[in-house]
Amino acid sequence: MDSEEYSESDSSYEDISDESDSDEDTLDAARNWCRIDQENLAPPPPRFPFSGNPGLNTRMDGSSPIEFFCIFFDDDIVGYIASETNRYAEDFIEKNYLTPSSRVQKWKDVDSSEIRVFLGIIILQSIVQKPLQKWY
Repeated sequence: MDSEEYSESDSSYEDISDESDSDEDTLDAARNWCRIDQENLAPPPPRFPFSGNPGLNTRMDGSSPIEFFCIFFDDDIVGYIASETNRYAEDFIEKNYLTPSSRVQKWKDVDSSEIRVFLGIIILQSIVQKPLQKWY
């Protein structure tokens, strides 16, 4: 074993050890117990009146299931899912060796409409029952 290699790994171990020591010091400080004087308790925090209306704050009279779905999966969320899917695919293609016959070679970026179709298919798979798993 080379002495230079040992000293490099030793110093990185010391850095990690120093970090864990500071964490332990913080925990030790938090574990200091003290007596509470029952006669002179601190006042409770003030109560603020709740003025909001709990629940869904939109008018949904006679709405279809797709309208409810669009409340939770709006354009921003679906666009974010599409961009993260594309980013993951790009990283996967860059980091892995792909054979010429790999179907990943044919990857094309997805857009929001394709993500909506995919989510719809996933939801329908839980509603429409098939006799065999491979039929899904």
